[in-house]
Amino acid sequence: MEDIKSQRDIHGRYYGICASYHHAKGCLCVECASYPDDGRLMYCAKGPSEIKKELVECMCVQCEIHSKFKLEGQYFCQIKKQI
Repeated sequence: MEDIKSQRDIHGRYYGICASYHHAKGCLCVECASYPDDGRLMYCAKGPSEIKKELVECMCVQCEIHSKFKLEGQYFCQIKKQI
């Protein structure tokens, strides 16, 4: 998360993934078997959950946001972001 903050200092406040309501509608987090059930969405944009859960089949790569923002990796809810 610190990397995103430092990049925003360089590139402006809108650097990174937009976590707006518009993009949240395409988020698949709540449908995922690995979802930590903490009421949050878009871990790819907001960082991992404090709640740890067993890593089961991840849906990140199937998500519209993953492809739209050309993300790499998966399990954004559980591990350090891989942007």
